[in-house]
Amino acid sequence: MHTDLSRRITQLICAADSISPAALKSELLDLARHCQVVPGNRFLVSAVCGSLEGAATAVFGPLALLLVMTEPRRRQVYFAVLARLDADGAFEAPGLDEAARADLLSRLVLARNEDLIAQAYGSCPLGFLRLIGRFGDCARKPEIYTGLFGLLDAHPDLAPPLLGACQTGPLTDDLIELAQALPPTPLGVRAAARFEAMGEYNQLMRPYQAITGNAQLTEAHLRRIAEGEAPGNLLEGIYLDLPFPAPVLSGPELAYIPDGQALVRTAREFSNCLAGYVAEALKGERQYYIWRAPEAPAVVFSISAEAPFGCYLSEAKLAENGRLPLKLRRDLHRMLNGCGIRTDGPVKKMMGPYRNDPNPFMMDDFLDLDEAA
Repeated sequence: MHTDLSRRITQLICAADSISPAALKSELLDLARHCQVVPGNRFLVSAVCGSLEGAATAVFGPLALLLVMTEPRRRQVYFAVLARLDADGAFEAPGLDEAARADLLSRLVLARNEDLIAQAYGSCPLGFLRLIGRFGDCARKPEIYTGLFGLLDAHPDLAPPLLGACQTGPLTDDLIELAQALPPTPLGVRAAARFEAMGEYNQLMRPYQAITGNAQLTEAHLRRIAEGEAPGNLLEGIYLDLPFPAPVLSGPELAYIPDGQALVRTAREFSNCLAGYVAEALKGERQYYIWRAPEAPAVVFSISAEAPFGCYLSEAKLAENGRLPLKLRRDLHRMLNGCGIRTDGPVKKMMGPYRNDPNPFMMDDFLDLDEAA
């Protein structure tokens, strides 16, 4: 007997790759009688069912190993049914009685996939079975099944782009959640597939809403992301496109730097760090200009606002942060003074020698607090 079984196992191992699936299943089930197989394997049930373990146990009971042994796509149909029942409170006290449990278990074993979904949800939207078939071996969170159903039930045209987005891998929870968060259109799904995770989308939307005032990506921005632009690059472009406040100065030799894009280009032209000062310019704290005087090198300079005293020259440099020659600096000062711009620094600094601070340590404390913040 032992020798015959050993020979049979050897033959099965050698023929496993060529034997038909039906014959292999029959051989495995017959061989299981000789193995130390137990009907209740809590570890396997827990590993496969995840957050639906309680629902699976409530329905399958000691037969829960049947669910683990079921073909993965059929198993996902079971999980979808369990998720709907769980959402409907079917497993809350007192739970299913024996007759209801037996009827449900019989239908799970015998009914067609489409019929099981339609009985549990009221319908079976086109593409729903194919999409949950891309979930893999294990259960997802219950709200993923119900959320996907709700999405397809309301927007059947989303099934093809969702299927297209998971051609090379499983359909992820993040993609389903992103498809729910973005506009329910094929374009929205294509854009959703460009995000690595829901967290990346949430992180993007916080500054996006602050900058644009929109709680949702516009169609134009959705299209740019869908066509391959990185979400971070899109946001950076929107930020740099914001116009700076209207210029204080104007003149034939002056070019105002009107937005972040122009400031970045100027930083490249002059090989300096101006690209890091977009925020100050947007807030109106500083304005940046290029002065191109005849027969002189171009000068990039900034003026700072100091209410209520107007503006003053805060910095002036040549390319690569070069210092201005004395004559050029005097010409710049003369031109700015003629426009009402001070060139002797901020009033706060000029007042330093004349102010008696009654508590010099208090200012230091505030500075420390400000730096710590």
